[in-house]
Amino acid sequence: MIGWIGFCATDLRAQLVINEVCSGNNAVLQAPEGDHPDWVELHNAGASPVQLHDYYFSDKLSEPALWRLPLMVLDPDAYVVLFAGSEAGRFPFGIDRQGERIVLSDLALQPLQIMDVPELGLDHSFGGDASGLGAHFFAVPTPDAANTTTSYPGYAPKPVLDRAPGYYVGSVSVSASASAGDVHWTFSGREPDQGSAIASSPVEFTSPTVVLARTYRDGWLPSDVVTATYLTGVHHELPVVSLSVDPDSMFNEDLGLYMLGPNADPEYPHYGANFWSERSLPVHFEFFEPNGVRGFVQQVDVKMHGGRRSRNNPQRPLRISAKGKYGKDVMHYPFFPERPDVADYSTLILRNAGGDFCLANFRDALFHEISLHNDLDIDELAFRPAALYINGEYWGMVEIRERIDAHHLEHNYGQNPDSVLIMEEENWSVQGDTIHFWNLMQFIYTQDLTDPANWAHVDSLLDLHSCKDYFALEMQAGNVDWPSNNLKYWKPSITQGKWRYVMYDLDATMQLYGWIHEDLDMFLWVFEHRAGFVHAEIFRGLMTNEEFKRTFLNRLADLMNTAVNPENFQAEIDRITNTFSSEIERHYARWDCWYQVYLDHAFGIIPHFAAARDAYVRQSVLDYYAFPNAPLLRFEVFPPAAGSILINTITPELPFAGYYFNGNAIDLTVQPTDGFVFDHWGYSEDAEVSTSAYWKHSFASDGKVIAYFKPASGELSVYPNPAKNDLTIGLDARSAGQADVRITDMRGRVLVRYTPDVSVGVNGITIDVGILSAGVYVITSDVNGERRIARFVKQ
Repeated sequence: MIGWIGFCATDLRAQLVINEVCSGNNAVLQAPEGDHPDWVELHNAGASPVQLHDYYFSDKLSEPALWRLPLMVLDPDAYVVLFAGSEAGRFPFGIDRQGERIVLSDLALQPLQIMDVPELGLDHSFGGDASGLGAHFFAVPTPDAANTTTSYPGYAPKPVLDRAPGYYVGSVSVSASASAGDVHWTFSGREPDQGSAIASSPVEFTSPTVVLARTYRDGWLPSDVVTATYLTGVHHELPVVSLSVDPDSMFNEDLGLYMLGPNADPEYPHYGANFWSERSLPVHFEFFEPNGVRGFVQQVDVKMHGGRRSRNNPQRPLRISAKGKYGKDVMHYPFFPERPDVADYSTLILRNAGGDFCLANFRDALFHEISLHNDLDIDELAFRPAALYINGEYWGMVEIRERIDAHHLEHNYGQNPDSVLIMEEENWSVQGDTIHFWNLMQFIYTQDLTDPANWAHVDSLLDLHSCKDYFALEMQAGNVDWPSNNLKYWKPSITQGKWRYVMYDLDATMQLYGWIHEDLDMFLWVFEHRAGFVHAEIFRGLMTNEEFKRTFLNRLADLMNTAVNPENFQAEIDRITNTFSSEIERHYARWDCWYQVYLDHAFGIIPHFAAARDAYVRQSVLDYYAFPNAPLLRFEVFPPAAGSILINTITPELPFAGYYFNGNAIDLTVQPTDGFVFDHWGYSEDAEVSTSAYWKHSFASDGKVIAYFKPASGELSVYPNPAKNDLTIGLDARSAGQADVRITDMRGRVLVRYTPDVSVGVNGITIDVGILSAGVYVITSDVNGERRIARFVKQ
């Protein structure tokens, strides 16, 4: 049986009963608050009034007291509609469109009625007939009244297509069938109705085609639409997104959402155009992995997305949103391999590269990938290029991207979507009251942030660690559409957590416009050209705190020495361009763009920027803060692998070289490996400059910074072992003097003797062992009356 209504009391006439349920309310009934939630209709089938507050309603038999009905008297033969939602007076759960059990109980928590609500079509309902009995489906619901419209026993069976969607070489022949009724189908993106062609025989496709099929059966409601895209005669190395949408609703010259329409302002950016509308359309969304396997299909909503430049490109960005009215309010699929722990998405963006459309097509994505691959503390947005088809027509290459909203924060960071605060730009509300960020702004503007108590207050409300990474990468990128634009920031709740920035839209970088050169001074840009804008002034305020300024500039230096140094920068460029190398020329041809422009940007302008940018940013710091120079420091440990060095915020592979600002002390911390203990720091010609495991120091000139370790057991340290030509030993001296070093064979014969001068601490002494034959040898050292012995292998 598709669904059933069970009455658990014997006197049905005195009962309050569930009479009708709608789990896909799209347009049937609007709630007083203006939305269209799920609803349940109750009927007093008895002869006396009923107090609703004497009943409980739940979607769990194990928790019958989940929601107590409101205080209200329902007269005999009267009806009342209850809505789902979090607002007062609503039951606090939705009813799954795929089917769900609901239960009505009395004050003793005894179930009075159990209803298995079956899967329902959009704007359909389920309940009893006009007498309140039986189990019926209704295409025309009757909320707040008896169910007197035509009832149906259920839905026609879904059609079955005999060929799986995906790639086919040359052609493919497709048939459709159903166990009962007639299958009607279309190949245009329009959903089939009874006037559409009947699938009475196979159809052969020789080009990409989307098939939409539905079964009609006399006396039954029509089935759901089955969708399948056949990628015939084409091949893509990228994933493929296929959208099926009513062609008139999308592309009609007057009414189509994608079009200019009759009301567009003739002047750019054509406000009033259809593509500036906030309306959405139902669309069937399919996602194919590069191997051609369809990983995901779901009916969703589509609407236009983006700003002025994005929407006025011939390829416009689209926002894909899961909606409960279609059965699921999330898209459950791991669309981004780089986010393996995230598989729920409420919204996805099919981005057209924004202001970078038909130029390089990856400027914004590049910085998100740099952040993601280097574990920066930034809320970046995942990126995956894909080929797009709309109604079987190739629509170029798009970026599949995440969208910043409450559900993004829920799925990525485990936040409560109802409590998060989200602001944008100059403290404009996306969700929540602006007063909370306003108070933080005013505090930063007006208070002395060198005062430890004031700084502690800012630190309690603003994620300063994340701020450093966010501001550093935006400035390294040279984003001139920031910080006066393209800002979003969020906080978990009014009382909990800290504000964090979300990075997005870095199109206006790397010479997108002719004047955004690699020598752009972002300190002057932020503090002078964007003076007065909220986030420029916040950054200015933070930089009045000397410790924040010191650690920010060190973090900027760390990133320029690692994540965005010229080699890593170029490696990310190469990785992205290689990813879509097979698609990009076809994309440019689709939109009649000049492919040479792409080549110029992707392989000339942007690599040139990447190679030169860090030197100019470094000089900007020197100029703005009047530091004398930025020496190149080389970091090592002795013996090799005896420990690691935390340089400010990074623990690089050693040896490591990087530029740091003279006048801005850096933080150095050692971590010995097992079997070693730290001894001292050495800098260039200075034998010993500090014996503390943590060393804060400003370096004035190029040089080598060495962390010296010694064996915890007191043994002599030797490396490499085995050795071929040179052998280095670590001599630990308690006072300056002369050491006696001897190499003997296994018979005790002295083969090499060396008497170097040593200073206090660990001394690295290199001995030429190239003259020795291959074998095992013993090396002995006598320093300050202490003898240490080790064995080594000569290769």
